[in-house]
Amino acid sequence: MKLSVSSVIPQNPVFLWLWITLLVWWSGLAGRDFFLVPALIFVGIYTYQIRNKQPSIITTKWTNSSYAKRWLISLFLVHVVLNLAITILKYYSFRWNVWDVGSYSNMLYNISQGRFYSSYLGTHNWGDHFSPSMSPLALFYLWFPSTHWVTLAKTVAYLSVPLLIHKICKESFQNKEQAWSVTVILGAAWMLFYAPALNSLYYEFQPSALAPPFILYAFLCFQRKLWLRFWFTMIVILGFKENLGAVWIGFGCFMVLATPNKKMGFFLISGGIISIYLIMFHVMPYFRNFEESWSMPVGPFQDIPGKLIYLFKILIPLGFLPLIFWRFGIIAGPAIGVNLLSSGPKMYSTSYHYDDIPSTLLMVAMVLIVSSGSLKLRFWEQKKAGQWLLAGWIVCVLGMLPPSPMRELYASIPDKLHRVIRKELIEFDQFSKGEPIAVQTSLGPQFNRTNILAITQDSNGNCAPMRRDLLVAETKYLVFAKSLNHYLIEDLEQCLKKINLSKDYEILHVYQNLHIYKKIN
Repeated sequence: MKLSVSSVIPQNPVFLWLWITLLVWWSGLAGRDFFLVPALIFVGIYTYQIRNKQPSIITTKWTNSSYAKRWLISLFLVHVVLNLAITILKYYSFRWNVWDVGSYSNMLYNISQGRFYSSYLGTHNWGDHFSPSMSPLALFYLWFPSTHWVTLAKTVAYLSVPLLIHKICKESFQNKEQAWSVTVILGAAWMLFYAPALNSLYYEFQPSALAPPFILYAFLCFQRKLWLRFWFTMIVILGFKENLGAVWIGFGCFMVLATPNKKMGFFLISGGIISIYLIMFHVMPYFRNFEESWSMPVGPFQDIPGKLIYLFKILIPLGFLPLIFWRFGIIAGPAIGVNLLSSGPKMYSTSYHYDDIPSTLLMVAMVLIVSSGSLKLRFWEQKKAGQWLLAGWIVCVLGMLPPSPMRELYASIPDKLHRVIRKELIEFDQFSKGEPIAVQTSLGPQFNRTNILAITQDSNGNCAPMRRDLLVAETKYLVFAKSLNHYLIEDLEQCLKKINLSKDYEILHVYQNLHIYKKIN
């Protein structure tokens, strides 16, 4: 089937300016916010049409042509390559840090050496976050130790989501064209427009980032009644983080409210609650020698306005449909509730990694809502009020667009200084092999060794290795790079000045871009 140019480029000015908006945003060449200029033109024309009762009808029928399918699949593959490239380049441009990429890479390296121990945290791997399900990645470290295994695993997990959504849609819709259209919409949201999911991809690493494909596969097994696979996958999910029992609770609530599987639903709800309690208050404390947790700030009634804004930001791109059709949206409710229970603003900001699980479950909820037939799309076409709501929704979505993949790619490309620092780090790594070292946090992911700590700064400006385990060996070298990010060191100049004045360390003058200090015996 051949299409003319007019079939590819919209002739209606509304759609033409919408495509221009998305193209300017995607390319990122005009800066971060320049896409808002064509967006305002689009909104102006669309508003004019609504006021004159001649609104353009937005349809997804074009997605089912053979040409559109080939184009959309090619576009998906382009973004697969883009995201893999971004993930790799961030390592060489020092965009990854000890928290959280370096620390988890260190855990996996130590597992490959036969120790379930975090060098940075000075405790068992499961004392900070419960993550046995990510442990098989350590097998790759036996072959070739590299931080890339952690970051690429997260990216591959993320990129597999649209493929699994397609399989779920094929099970949920009898009409293949409708299944494909819903896949395209949700896949585009996941890969390009839905900020909570994309920010989770772009931000560092947590074991829960590996869980989305397992969650979707578990739901697929539920649809197909493959019970052995379903229960095995659900058990694996619990091992990606201590709060992943929320997935069990969400599945259980959905089964109780919207399916005949009510007994299984109640079992999942009770099993999820019990697993969270046991893991958080018994298993994890045991592995950190019953020391107080440093990663569970709880405050459900703190910052209520901030949490309402969070709910708006996570639901408005989905048109509040999971809230309106709550019997299906409840599947994501417990996972969202985990973030709302926290007193830490980062957990309910949609700007970090905390929405990997809620976003995945909300995608499932959207499939359930559309496939149930509850959503009446004609409302948007026939009612003027519906057209105004649609226009308002589009404005919100455009105003909340995350950084485009191309902008992330530009920001990830290493420059000449990055390459020189990387070369010096390799030389130092070979020189200091086996010696205990402490590093500036942006340098941590560059090393794969057992005896390594992060450097932090106290209130007096003094820098020292962070030693949570007092039995760990004294560090022989301190490693800094002034031109790079120095998280946990508020004033790097003051830090280096105090070390230079110290009689405990001497500087090695063989490196031009690194500041390396050797402890004097």
